[in-house]
Amino acid sequence: MNNSSIVKRFIYLSIVFGMILLVLTPPFQAPDEDSHFKKAYVISKGNLFPEVQNGKIGFMLPEGLVNYIEEQTKKAGDLDETFEYKEIYLSERLPGEYGAEKFYNFSTATTNPLAHIIPASGIIFGEFIAKIIQIGLPSIVYYLYFARMFNLLFYIIIIAISIHISPILKRTIAMVGLMPMALFLASTASYDTLLIALAFLATAIIFSLSYGETQKKLTMPYIVILGIIAYLFIAIKIVYLPLFLLMLFLPKRELSNIKEYVKKLLILFAIVIGIYLVFRFITPSLEAVDPKNTDILVSKQIDYVIHHPVQYCKIFFNTLKETRLYLVSSTIGVFGLLDTNLFCAFLGLYLICMPILGIFEISIDKVKVKIIDRMVVLISVMASVFGCYLAMYIYWTISIDGYGVGAQSITGVQGRYFIPMMPVSFLIFANLRLQKNEKLRKIMIGIVDNYALLSIVMLSVSCIVILLRFWC
Repeated sequence: MNNSSIVKRFIYLSIVFGMILLVLTPPFQAPDEDSHFKKAYVISKGNLFPEVQNGKIGFMLPEGLVNYIEEQTKKAGDLDETFEYKEIYLSERLPGEYGAEKFYNFSTATTNPLAHIIPASGIIFGEFIAKIIQIGLPSIVYYLYFARMFNLLFYIIIIAISIHISPILKRTIAMVGLMPMALFLASTASYDTLLIALAFLATAIIFSLSYGETQKKLTMPYIVILGIIAYLFIAIKIVYLPLFLLMLFLPKRELSNIKEYVKKLLILFAIVIGIYLVFRFITPSLEAVDPKNTDILVSKQIDYVIHHPVQYCKIFFNTLKETRLYLVSSTIGVFGLLDTNLFCAFLGLYLICMPILGIFEISIDKVKVKIIDRMVVLISVMASVFGCYLAMYIYWTISIDGYGVGAQSITGVQGRYFIPMMPVSFLIFANLRLQKNEKLRKIMIGIVDNYALLSIVMLSVSCIVILLRFWC
């Protein structure tokens, strides 16, 4: 299967199933979509940075918008709660009821505005379309659908580019991009869409510098793109930054001229610092009252981890063991407000088949990965995983009733956080021996070339599950 066929197949499948997921998922029945949409909405109105009122950080939002969102999110966890087409149709078609503006604090209020620039652009475009088709006052659901569509379109374009430029693991990148959880997130207003897509793009660029018949050079366009991605990781979720550790070891052609390569890496670093300083300059300084003494609790939790490293490692591994089913579910597919799970039989099927396909493809690609490079990839992936747990232990677990400082388990970690690091992890399993057996090689090629069948089955089942959960 040639490069264009893989890209086209990904585009067609992601458009069809992405749009189905977008429509089937009721308004604000996706993880944190309420907060992501609020931030995108205020950005679309030109409000990039929050303000402080009565010691709280937040934005002015229409009371009607907030009330509608809260009404929808209250339905979380109730599997008997369903929706009707008439309800959504009227909510989308009738003029919006916004009311007076009030000051609200929400979880993404202080997030860098670049994290939500894509769904905000969708809302702005939706306003433009509303004027053309003479919609007086577009509804909240109308804006939400445009925010979702722009996120999905961005995701499809960036992943398709990643597949095109990567010399290896093209089908695996496409398959992970079509994983039910990944495509579900892409069809919402979440900034996870941005992070997953850009992580795949960074991975593809690093692959193009390191592997293939003709390894590419680290040109200025690549330097700029990687610099922007690195800054976004720092600004939104720094736990994905270890991906860039690969640039210090994998690009052998660039490393052959170490002085020139160091200059390029310094330019990349300068771009990151430059963007950081720009946002540091334009972002207003805000001081809020902390009634829960969160900063003190965070400091105590950090102190606990530093002084009890062995105990923390036990907590980390025990949490992995105790939550392994949830981690698998929330990596492959948990929909709605994390209350709609794929059936375990299909989770098990995907858990077995997807790694096999990835291992087969990296073997067919005839990629020679040295032991030191495998170790670097493993360290990069594990640093991201460990960082996710550590961040949630320090900043999230302390705020949950019954946990607090020194809690013996970590809460809040979801498998979807690890999707950005999945394609690169298959380098660890590169095996030149498998493709030496001609019969086995033909079998592997046949299986890998039909990767889309697994994606179609899983996405079809996912759509049926969402349909049964919310509409029947």
